[in-house]
Amino acid sequence: MHNLVIEINPELCNGCRICVRICPARAFTLIDNTAVLTGQCTFACDHCAAACPQAAIKTQFPGFAPCHLTTVTISDDPQTTPAKPEELISLMLTRRSCRLYSTREISRKLLSDLVNIAITAPSGTNSQQWTFSIIDKRLRVIAFGTEIAAYYKKLNRLANMKWLRRILKLCGKPELDHYYREYYESINEGLDLWYERDEDRLFHGAPALIFIGSRPGASCPREDALLATQNILLAAESMNLGTCLIGFAVEALRRDAKIQKTLNLTTSEKIFSVIAVGYPVITFQHPTKRRKIAINWVE
Repeated sequence: MHNLVIEINPELCNGCRICVRICPARAFTLIDNTAVLTGQCTFACDHCAAACPQAAIKTQFPGFAPCHLTTVTISDDPQTTPAKPEELISLMLTRRSCRLYSTREISRKLLSDLVNIAITAPSGTNSQQWTFSIIDKRLRVIAFGTEIAAYYKKLNRLANMKWLRRILKLCGKPELDHYYREYYESINEGLDLWYERDEDRLFHGAPALIFIGSRPGASCPREDALLATQNILLAAESMNLGTCLIGFAVEALRRDAKIQKTLNLTTSEKIFSVIAVGYPVITFQHPTKRRKIAINWVE
């Protein structure tokens, strides 16, 4: 999968077997008390070199690079704990979906850092097939919103046809009827505000959008994209930025290939997450609350 070079220095190896135990591809074997690469490295995870206490393993992964940020200084010391549990949890509790943004633009350096933070997330079999597209100008956000509005205007027109909903439901396709019952009214209201009052109920005035997708070849592309999304949500919160997931945009992109073309996306690329990003107008004063959950303890 990757063009890799893995070198083992037998003079440094002390036969601790850490690489043998930690390699997900089971590519290492201990021979004469020295680690030997006897299998194929298919994950390119670099766990072997990162865990080797003797620094006996060197890896070269063309196209790979350490996380580099321009707006944040990070420690490269693996022994440094980046955050105490209470600090991380406090950040999680503080984060809320922002639906009121200022007109202040976000620098491309900051948006690029968010993407570089996103790809520190895990991905299935370490495939790293993420794709990222960014709109960083409010006028372009509005233009994209107009395309989304046109899609839902057409969908609402179809959903308003009672006979069509009945026929599709009888044919085992109840999706349009479900959409009519759950979303038609709110979407109709949002469309009126968009066209009649220039009020943005879709992106809430955000100056930037981040699209997270996947190229072919990922073993679990949706999960990979959502893990990267969560990284962006938390990192943005730590940078005093507001974020909001825009599911209606994801659905429109999935169903209308013409909209996807306007973003210069290939037909094989699938978008799983659209994040509105900007500087919030309001600062929340209390942490989030959640419904109590019942844990199913499996004995």
